[in-house]
Amino acid sequence: MKATKLPESITSLVERLQIVQMTWQGVTILIPKFAVYATLTRPVFDRFMLRNGRKVALMYFSRYRVPILDPFRRDIDPRPNYVLIISHCRDNHFGLYGYPADHIEQGIDMPFYHGAVPRIVKDFV
Repeated sequence: MKATKLPESITSLVERLQIVQMTWQGVTILIPKFAVYATLTRPVFDRFMLRNGRKVALMYFSRYRVPILDPFRRDIDPRPNYVLIISHCRDNHFGLYGYPADHIEQGIDMPFYHGAVPRIVKDFV
């Protein structure tokens, strides 16, 4: 697995990476806090649709439609305890998507020199 070096603009601002730890179906996933846009408790999905053969949920926020995806590429569970809304940016394009979670723990951090940091942030920078 290729690791990505953190951009200097991020590492020069802080010395530690803040992490949100989510658990979904017994598996722990670490997400950098800078990528978490919102945490929703007891979410209610507005609609379900099939995309690439799997069931995806949609949540409507004003003019935005946010897809909620199972991180393991399964059909979405209609009643998760939480949804983490994740922001992503590619070039000049900004978007949001969500991951369902059974449990969320915040307040975790690790130093930027820790060997796991590049793997945790690689999908978000």
